Amino acid sequence: LGAFMMRGAGCTINDIWDRDFDRQVERTRHRPLASGALNVKQALAFLSAQLSVSLGVLVQLPPAAIATGLVSTPLWALYPLAKRFTDWPQAVLGIAINW
Repeated sequence: LGAFMMRGAGCTINDIWDRDFDRQVERTRHRPLASGALNVKQALAFLSAQLSVSLGVLVQLPPAAIATGLVSTPLWALYPLAKRFTDWPQAVLGIAINW
């Protein structure tokens, strides 16, 4: 459940960061944020729900796993920005997922 929710949170944050670009791309212009079906406030509320469930799973794990999960947070949250600054964004994503 935790991995499923965190993967979803990664997709949500990606859609939030990329909403302006997604409007300009045929393949992505119909995504909820890009199309205007949802606004950023709604997306952040959904992200909060995903992260709350994920945190509920995380706190049931041993302390070392909790620390690892918390330390990896910037990696998955910043992955969408890596696409703008490097030719290797999938490496950032891989590190975030396989941390």
